[in-house]
Amino acid sequence: MNQKAFISLKIQIIILAAIFLILALQITVLILYEQGKLYPLWDKISQLGKKPDRELAVKERTDESDEETQERIRQLEEKIKELEEKQDVPFPGNSNVPLSKKQISAMVQLWCPDDNYGNNGFMSLGSGTIISQDGIIITNRHVVSNYDWSVIISLPTCYVAVTDDISQPPRVMYTANLIAYSPEKTSSSDYEYDFDFDVAVLYIDDVCQECEGAPKILPSSFTYLEMGYSDLLNPGDYIAIAGYPNIGADTFTFTEGVVSGRVGDFVIKTDAKIDSGNSGGSALNAKKELVGVPTWTISGQAESLGYIIGIDQIIKWYEDKVIPSTSFEVSY
Repeated sequence: MNQKAFISLKIQIIILAAIFLILALQITVLILYEQGKLYPLWDKISQLGKKPDRELAVKERTDESDEETQERIRQLEEKIKELEEKQDVPFPGNSNVPLSKKQISAMVQLWCPDDNYGNNGFMSLGSGTIISQDGIIITNRHVVSNYDWSVIISLPTCYVAVTDDISQPPRVMYTANLIAYSPEKTSSSDYEYDFDFDVAVLYIDDVCQECEGAPKILPSSFTYLEMGYSDLLNPGDYIAIAGYPNIGADTFTFTEGVVSGRVGDFVIKTDAKIDSGNSGGSALNAKKELVGVPTWTISGQAESLGYIIGIDQIIKWYEDKVIPSTSFEVSY
């Protein structure tokens, strides 16, 4: 066989081998396709040289692991609820806590007749808060004052109007007499705003005999507002004002704001709206606990600030000075 014929034979063999290889590949592809293994194999080949996808690296959860996770979440939620109810740990404020009807009925309107009321005297109107089941009310001293700012001495000191329906004006149901008050501040100060401790304490002692719709006897216990801690309030903390301002159409009124700052040892500033008639009412924290008594409003050229007497200082004054005293007038 000459060299030319040998080369021709080699070329034919190579061509036949290539044909057999192609046929083998086609047969292999057909087999993989029939077995459903072709596309997974292609995916693996196409991923060669690429960085693995982080999502593909995460193990897919099974139904069993989902159930286990949900059970752990449920247990954690129950534990948090238990801790919150026991108040074992501090929780952030929630301004969406609604006021209950009992809480609303503990924030009362006070009608306090002047000592000269029978001789064309005037009626002082303000707000107050029942703070104990015995019917103790905290308000401002100026709410229980005559026209000349002297404290009312006629009995009863005030009539107490109550409602649990915010759409209806409160009804006069009880009478209350004075337990103690802090005298008006007379000392001068170089400071522009020299706030005095404008606080009075009343006690519900009887039903209003002549008032239509009043109960026949006093309840065995009064609904009252729980007290919080005013010294824990910081600038930016939620605060609300509740009571019966003169511009509130004679119905319960609730406004919201934040703690804006402090003045001295018992005054808290707020941008929550306070108006005449709100005096002596309720300043509430995010849990709707009593943290102070709204007392003054000071207006600027464009805005105004409200001023609140902190409940911590009121309670300290009452426990340290009022209880041991035999006088109605007890200085701060």
